[in-house]
Amino acid sequence: MTELDKIRNFCIIAHIDHGKTTLTDRILELTSTHHKRQLEQQDRLTDVLEIEQERGITIKLQPATMPWKGHLLNLIDTPGHIDFTYEVSRSMKACEGALLLIDVTQGVQAQTISNMLLAMEANLEIIPVLNKIDIGEHLIEERLEEIEQILGFKRHEVILASGKSGQGVAEMLDEVVSKVKPPTASAIPTTQALVFDSIFDEHKGIIAAIRLFSGTIKKGEPYTLINTQTKFIAKSVGTFSPKMVETEELTEGMVGYIATGIKDVKQVRIGDTIALKATDTAISGFDKPAPKVFASLYPENKEDYILLKESIQKLSLNDASLSIQEDYSPLLGQGYRVGYLGLLHLEITKERLEREFLVDTVVTVPSVEYHATLHNGEKIQIKSAFDLPPLPSIKLLEEPFIKAEILTPSDTMSSIYDIIMEYRGVIMNTKDTFTSHVSNLNYVTLEIDMPYAELLKGFFSVMKSASHGYASLQYGNFTYKPTQLVKVDVHVNHDIVPPLSFLEIPERARDRAVSMLETLKKSIPPHIFSIPLQAMVGGKVLAREDVAAYKKDVTAKLYGGDITRKMKLRNNQQKKKREMKITGKVRIPSEAFIKIINSN
Repeated sequence: MTELDKIRNFCIIAHIDHGKTTLTDRILELTSTHHKRQLEQQDRLTDVLEIEQERGITIKLQPATMPWKGHLLNLIDTPGHIDFTYEVSRSMKACEGALLLIDVTQGVQAQTISNMLLAMEANLEIIPVLNKIDIGEHLIEERLEEIEQILGFKRHEVILASGKSGQGVAEMLDEVVSKVKPPTASAIPTTQALVFDSIFDEHKGIIAAIRLFSGTIKKGEPYTLINTQTKFIAKSVGTFSPKMVETEELTEGMVGYIATGIKDVKQVRIGDTIALKATDTAISGFDKPAPKVFASLYPENKEDYILLKESIQKLSLNDASLSIQEDYSPLLGQGYRVGYLGLLHLEITKERLEREFLVDTVVTVPSVEYHATLHNGEKIQIKSAFDLPPLPSIKLLEEPFIKAEILTPSDTMSSIYDIIMEYRGVIMNTKDTFTSHVSNLNYVTLEIDMPYAELLKGFFSVMKSASHGYASLQYGNFTYKPTQLVKVDVHVNHDIVPPLSFLEIPERARDRAVSMLETLKKSIPPHIFSIPLQAMVGGKVLAREDVAAYKKDVTAKLYGGDITRKMKLRNNQQKKKREMKITGKVRIPSEAFIKIINSN
């Protein structure tokens, strides 16, 4: 049993690619020789997913418990991409402190500020850390000035560190022990544990990652999930190191896991409270993250629907932000309409289904949620092109707008302005944010109002390119404003392909249709007959491309003889091509859908 005043629960928060996971590896290496042996075999220990290892990004939060100078530190590594902000909020619920990481080569970025504000709202003790100083020593003075002016920390409060070399890591842990408060002793006499994450195990059922706020959790004891009123016996309990290490019990203030034995993924919800009795008080949990992007998933092979169903249910268990409902397409069969937090979240979900559960999937063109008010007064939500009712029946159509802030050097403002206008954005305010007396570089913040749908069309990457990688973006909640849309249907060989249908404003519809057909043309392999590709609004053709037929010389084996023999073979070939064009089905590779998503 560990005394409360010896426990420190903290997380690492930062903008994407500021070195959180590498720094976490150095912390684990410093606090235990066991971790050092693991690191010799595998770097990025807290990235437990194969896709995290490959991409070098953190998707899921990952707890780790470690000793340090007589204290027990519970660290939770967090994602930095804006799509996974919900994971950051989960981490903060289980912590009393946070290390705010700033990359010395990139400086303070929009998501840095956003995460700091989240930590302040959660009343966490924030410790600023300037990371990667081994490769940006000449920038240290400029960054310290930047942190002082933008974030408000004093220079002496900032720890200089390097996740790669390990410099400053010991000082950072000492600061955590010194500044982060230990868990507060609870006045509640019973057991209360907050579920902040979960995974599925074939043998132990659902394993919940928990923060224990009061009481104890013991192996073999009965417990109840308050919100779902689900009773279970704890099959095992333990801590993360970062791999699961079984213990006899978890005590107040600890972060660890409990194997519930529950096999129904719907019974264990993120934000639920584990207690002794069903009548005990629940901890105020999390709001389920609202999905912002919608796209349908179908099995590439229709016979794999049951496998897709089981896989997506298990995946949703440790990804609380996924919104899932059954869907059906005449072309692709049974599938699911899924709500995601953003395009990266969509791409990661598809890859996890294919890598972890071996389900090959087809994903439809993503869309945001529109609101429509019909002339009869009915209000409906439109999450895909299929949901759009006939335009004459719509009285008012609205789309989501975001209020965003772009932090960028002033010398790139002209290019950023043009891009914002191109993506239907409006600049509401411009303010000077910071001027470096070291590099004489002036940073400004642009407050903009723009349709969220534009973020799905490459706005972020174009903005990064125009600012040479220096601009960063953060945004908050949606507001809905009136808009006009048309539904564009894509026909392949004169058959409509519903997953490729999309909604667009009238003046952009043709350009997007042309781009989609060009991508589709490159993705569909040649058949024995030519394949017309058409984008249509109602009965009007906006754009057309053709996939040329695969040419086979049926007379190649002939030599000599009468010309009528060759003519007969060619006529038969043309007849078969005409028949196949009428009855033949065109198979669209799943890669085509991904290329269309990335290019549109």
